[in-house]
Amino acid sequence: MTTVITGTDQPKKVESPAASVRATFQHSSPRFKRWGRRTPFTRFGLPMISLTVLGALGLGHLLQGSKDIAKVKDDQEWEIIETRKALSRAGPVDAYKPKQISLEEELRVLQQKVNIDNYEYKKIPKPNERRQG
Repeated sequence: MTTVITGTDQPKKVESPAASVRATFQHSSPRFKRWGRRTPFTRFGLPMISLTVLGALGLGHLLQGSKDIAKVKDDQEWEIIETRKALSRAGPVDAYKPKQISLEEELRVLQQKVNIDNYEYKKIPKPNERRQG
């Protein structure tokens, strides 16, 4: 009996898409680990700073929207009040008109009320003095 040795047949590799993804992930994994060690700012600092800045901008946008809505609501309420009661933000319409006041007139009126030349001297007791009655 004679044996014929045929060539060594190696199994053919059939690559599926999942296998190729796994292979590329395994090859890129060491690079990703080195990336954080070489430049830690890009791995940790940049995401943190961008999250902080974008979060602040987002919150500012949300707050501005609520302020705008509150202002519109307040204006609508004032329009209703003005039409019902004839009010303005300063008070009733045509109800209060201040007279023109000058400082010189006020000083003259005050000087007529108070006579600074006619006064009576009164001693103010000190807190530590005993009262003798």
